[in-house]
Amino acid sequence: MTRLPKDRDTQLTPAEIAAVALRQFDETGTEPSIRSIAAELRVTPAAIYHHFPSRAAIVRAAVDLVWRETLVELLKLVPRPLDAEPREVLVAIGIATRRAWMAHYSLAPYLSANPEVDEFTRNSLGLMASLLERIGLEGEAAAAAFHSYTSFMIGSVLFAASRLAANERLGEEGRGDQPFHIDYDAGQARNSSDETRHAIDAVMEISVVDPERDEQLYIASLRSLVASLTAVD
Repeated sequence: MTRLPKDRDTQLTPAEIAAVALRQFDETGTEPSIRSIAAELRVTPAAIYHHFPSRAAIVRAAVDLVWRETLVELLKLVPRPLDAEPREVLVAIGIATRRAWMAHYSLAPYLSANPEVDEFTRNSLGLMASLLERIGLEGEAAAAAFHSYTSFMIGSVLFAASRLAANERLGEEGRGDQPFHIDYDAGQARNSSDETRHAIDAVMEISVVDPERDEQLYIASLRSLVASLTAVD
């Protein structure tokens, strides 16, 4: 039997290391070091390297945890995605992805790294291929639709997450009782209505000051995008 590491009563596992790395990302807003992970787990850095060859590999494992949280969230929204209406599943995937990654926004910049070729990736892309074919898209048409869909979804997540992270680092949390507002001079004001300018002002900080409304607008945009994928010119 393998001897347990000092000060531990269970064997160290890769899943445990990844979970600690993800928690430290959430708590500190920065990429954790091997030493900080080892200290929390009460092991030596060598014990970490026994399971992961590098810090990059640990980050990838943390990213994988968030994608799995995305799957859990998706199944809450659509318990049987292969049997549900495909457009609704595409919308649900977008919602689940945004919710999971916004819960771990400090790690979000890594979500767009090249994916690992593993069972989870194969299953995810297989589901996407099936959904796109079920709405009438095949081959290059499906690939183009997938590109548009993922670019919007990932771009939205990265923007909202990077704003939260940037504000946190700058010591800002939105303007509270002082919402974003621009006073235009008379010349600029002639080119658009007050209603339009005020409405645009209201969404400038919406991801920070009104996350619920921000998600509503995201879902509406996502529905429009999914509907457009098979629109007839």
